[in-house]
Amino acid sequence: MFQLWMNSIHCYCRLEDQKNIADSNIEKLDVCIKTDETHSLDPPVILVGSHKDKIKPSKGKKIEVECKKRIKSYVKDVSDDACGHIRSEYFISNTKDDDSVFQKIKQDILTLAREMRTWNKDYPLKFIQLEKCLQEKKIELSIPIITFQELQKISMETPMPMNTEELMLFLKFHHEIRALVYFEDLPDFIILDTQWLSDAFKCIVTAEKFQSDVSRHRMKDKLQDLKVRGILHSEVLENIFQDEKNILYKHDQHKDDILNVMEKFDIIIPATGDGSDKKTRFYVPCLVKSNPKYDIYKMFNMIKHNWTKSTWLCFKFRFLSPHLINHLIASLSRKYTIAEVNTSKRDKRQVALFRGTAVFELQKTSKLRKLLVMKYPGVIQIQVWQFGTQIERGMYKYIGDFVTEDINKIISTRFKMSNVKFDKKWECGLTKPESVTGSNDFSDEQNTKYYCVTCTTIHDFTDEWSDLQNRTPLVSKICTYDI
Repeated sequence: MFQLWMNSIHCYCRLEDQKNIADSNIEKLDVCIKTDETHSLDPPVILVGSHKDKIKPSKGKKIEVECKKRIKSYVKDVSDDACGHIRSEYFISNTKDDDSVFQKIKQDILTLAREMRTWNKDYPLKFIQLEKCLQEKKIELSIPIITFQELQKISMETPMPMNTEELMLFLKFHHEIRALVYFEDLPDFIILDTQWLSDAFKCIVTAEKFQSDVSRHRMKDKLQDLKVRGILHSEVLENIFQDEKNILYKHDQHKDDILNVMEKFDIIIPATGDGSDKKTRFYVPCLVKSNPKYDIYKMFNMIKHNWTKSTWLCFKFRFLSPHLINHLIASLSRKYTIAEVNTSKRDKRQVALFRGTAVFELQKTSKLRKLLVMKYPGVIQIQVWQFGTQIERGMYKYIGDFVTEDINKIISTRFKMSNVKFDKKWECGLTKPESVTGSNDFSDEQNTKYYCVTCTTIHDFTDEWSDLQNRTPLVSKICTYDI
């Protein structure tokens, strides 16, 4: 949990908010990160360890030393970049009052706050007035949701009412700082309390925890689908809104809006089934715990059907957000259908959606071209499988460009992951997924062959990811091998 918390802070902090460099030199911070140069990052984090009184120091060692060892055990799995936010650490006792320690913490917080770029910054008085009214409104409401028309009415009751343009600016600003949730295409669903929304999401994605009555028996298979495979069935969803133990009880009128917002955040993906099954279930990528039962190539009988594989296109990250792969899978699912594979059960097929892995149909009707997307530590890698057609130069540029643009959109526009950067690399398509390192750079050289370290032989390159006129990667000619 500590690792997730620290990585989230680093992932969503903004380069433009850093106080350490001039406005005209914001890009230098990224250079410092890439070159391991020591640099403190905002927002600052102060670590406070409680229960100091329970620490039993080893013989000859001070309590402070033991406390630091405890902190080290939490920090060891946090990336070096994320650790750049840590400024100081304090250890407090739960049995002895020591005002001096608390005074130091207060002073440290005040000092750091004064150093922030946002300190003493001008702020519209109109915003302050409306914020105060919305705080009061939030307390009055049984569920913290209002429409844009209601917001306009509330604004008119303030000393300095805002016009429509100013209200839109207000909403976009507060959505960006995560003080409320608003989407222009959902004007009747302004959420004033982000914690309430988080709790509402939790009721849905952890539905099994709320199934304490006998209904859990008749839905046990569907609850297991949600828990392991991340499949949310409509029956489970309906039951959630009828359960008096959660905050969504008797709020069916907001069900579609809540689901739409969950789609906006890529928490759920509408299932792409045919006919009547089209909207009866959702995929929840963050809940998928199941891995492929065996080799992903064998699952699709690639040797038997003589499929060919492209080279690996790799997106290498120094810091890879654990959620980015889920956002990418959600984006791809809006454009392409998730492929299906046979299971051991007769006439039973399941979607090829696994933990950090998904296979998509690039040709929905013929199913002769598929896209494999996988996540490993520090890298997202994709590969195209082709049947019945020779892979040619520039053949998969369109999908490589789509994935590149979508990752950029996710980290730069949609979720403002300013500290998440990547480099594009490639690797021989015969390299097994778990062994891909993305060690090869793209090149402007018009080479026709290259030596493959994986296969210890010379390959022709096909250049399937690049434009015909632009730079070319050194890629292998696809050949089959015994998986």
